[in-house]
Amino acid sequence: MTRKEIWYWMSGLSSWGGRTIQKLLKEFGSPEEIFASKKLPVTPAQQEEADEAKRKAVTFPEELRVWEQQGVRFLTQDEEEFPKRLAGLPDSPFFLFVKGSLPPPGPAVAVVGARKCTPYGIEQAEFFGRFLAEQGICVISGMALGVDGSAQWGALRAGGYTCAVLGTGIDVCYPASHRQLYEELEKSGGILSEYGAGAPPLPYHFPLRNRIISGLSDLVLVVEARKKSGSLITADWALEQGKDVLALPGRMGSPLNEGCNRLIRQGAGIVAEPEDVLRALGREKQDRKEAEEAELPPDEKEIWDCLGTDPKHLEQICRETGWEVGAVLLILLRLEMKEKVRQVGGNQYLRIL
Repeated sequence: MTRKEIWYWMSGLSSWGGRTIQKLLKEFGSPEEIFASKKLPVTPAQQEEADEAKRKAVTFPEELRVWEQQGVRFLTQDEEEFPKRLAGLPDSPFFLFVKGSLPPPGPAVAVVGARKCTPYGIEQAEFFGRFLAEQGICVISGMALGVDGSAQWGALRAGGYTCAVLGTGIDVCYPASHRQLYEELEKSGGILSEYGAGAPPLPYHFPLRNRIISGLSDLVLVVEARKKSGSLITADWALEQGKDVLALPGRMGSPLNEGCNRLIRQGAGIVAEPEDVLRALGREKQDRKEAEEAELPPDEKEIWDCLGTDPKHLEQICRETGWEVGAVLLILLRLEMKEKVRQVGGNQYLRIL
């Protein structure tokens, strides 16, 4: 058995976690000694799982080859390619499954927030994902519904790099509705997980994966979050790792803004404009590329000017512009095709910044 195959053995032990492995390494000194021991200081269930996996060890070389054929790399801390940002953390993962590419050198920002967020939260997350990508900054998140996925779509649409850290096995797309995002990340970004094949979305996986999200980043930006939320766990990990935390302020009394407002009250940086993120990174704004599209024609600009970042109903747009429904719908469709406007359901529309 090679050391890599022993690490692979450990990766498939669902009842073991990082703390168990740390404890065993401290006692035995190396993965090889752990594997060679017939009796480990673990629970009976953990011992039984380890013994059962050992009996299948002869298949590990073939399993690793199959992973590679499927575009998945299994990396351990012993390898040069393992992310340096993670290797230096006290709670670093011992191994990672990787699809796509690893984060390139350079600045990286984690953009996280509520799964059930508002249309404003989705809009801001996509905007910041796009803005950061245009500035050459990696966007790290968790591919979750709401803020996470929106930020990653924004980065992808801007042609930038974004990486998702999963709370499932590398071969499990969760949520299932993000299959297209998963495939785009595999092609144009990266997907990471410390969990083995088929690992389900168990609740305790997600707080643990958040330490990797913050660990890969220079700072964490929280867009919308409830008072008790996984995003605040990511912020806590970031602070433990010596990283900055920024938060987008929200309306008083809104449950989805309580988390961000609490972070600000506790000393997190306030994001009043996109440049605040750049300043926290010690960077200056780079000039954007000249817009490929011409200025909006007058009819589209009038509808665009009527919209804001809060959803507005079709009837209200018609009242404010004096245009008939059919004409407004046609213009809104053109603006949607230009990715200037988004429909958020119920004949409500908002502008994309």
